[in-house]
Amino acid sequence: MKQYKALTIGIILAVLPFNSASAIVGFGIQGGQSLFSVGARTAENSDAFATMETRPFENSLNLGIYAYLDIIPFIDLEVDANIIFDKYDFLFSNPLGALGPFSAYWGGVSIYYTARKKIVGFELPILGGAQLFAGGGLNTHSFAPLMNLSLVKSLMGGDLSAEPAFNEDKLIDYIKDNKIDKSGFHIQGGLKFQVLTFDAFLFYRQTIGDFEDVLDAKTYGSMNLRLGLGF
Repeated sequence: MKQYKALTIGIILAVLPFNSASAIVGFGIQGGQSLFSVGARTAENSDAFATMETRPFENSLNLGIYAYLDIIPFIDLEVDANIIFDKYDFLFSNPLGALGPFSAYWGGVSIYYTARKKIVGFELPILGGAQLFAGGGLNTHSFAPLMNLSLVKSLMGGDLSAEPAFNEDKLIDYIKDNKIDKSGFHIQGGLKFQVLTFDAFLFYRQTIGDFEDVLDAKTYGSMNLRLGLGF
């Protein structure tokens, strides 16, 4: 009986249209790792003899959702929204004392609008239909600021020479009021796989813009994996 079941499944898999890899609409979840580094930073205030240090971090993770539409000949339109996040340490000192190192969280929200085109389609054993694709588009971002002397001054009631003490509520308010908005463009390329209604994407993306005051670089890359449904 098991042999007949296996034969039946094999016949079904053999006749299914695995070579499509071309659903009209799709959506799912997306995750990946950004490829950048933020170096250590030191700032000083000579009037208050205060010093602020932030320690480096790199290759932050991202997580989000995506959707695409394939109703225009020769091109697919897609949008994805994701959050990026990481943890770093900071220290503050003045003549009245020192605080830290403390752990702080940095992050941001990004939205990418992309036009994607199939370069070539082919079949892969087990994986079914696949295609090599490339594309590009525009993006927008909103990043939280890293800890800095202006932020610390706000947390200390406007006086960097006072005894160091931080107020968590003021920290949250400062980050909301001083988020860093950016925009840019991007290029990307990779592979798409489709078996039945299941989609998978593996691709590299290069984001290009003016990110030097956030990430110490004008451009940064990321490796991304998508898993979802396509119909």
